[in-house]
Amino acid sequence: MGIRRLLGHKFLFVLVTVITSALAWASLSRIVVPVDIKVEGSDKIAHFIAYFVLTSVWFSFFFFSEKLNKSFKKSLIIASVFCVLFGMLMEVLQALLTNYRSSEWYDVIANTSGTIFVVFIFSVFKNKLIELKQISR
Repeated sequence: MGIRRLLGHKFLFVLVTVITSALAWASLSRIVVPVDIKVEGSDKIAHFIAYFVLTSVWFSFFFFSEKLNKSFKKSLIIASVFCVLFGMLMEVLQALLTNYRSSEWYDVIANTSGTIFVVFIFSVFKNKLIELKQISR
């Protein structure tokens, strides 16, 4: 699969849809873990990683999609704002719609931290990402 096909609008749209839907499902469903292993802070690490991936994928959708053709800065801002708001919405929905999930501000902080880390990492590699976008055209 060539880079042009991998970074195509349809592929990226399917990817953001699947990952966003999976994260919404995981946030709102009752997840039963057969083995009860307690590791302090592991759920916050999972939140951080999930929102790092979510923000990365949404950034890729906005930045690399030929149909959207957004700038680096605009792609990063839109993806970041969307993911932070989505994380907050999931926490609110957990409180309103479920009695088996708990809504925590620390989860919002972990989600937002994952998004902020994407902004930092992608800003460091901005020139490489712009170069990759030019190669994919």
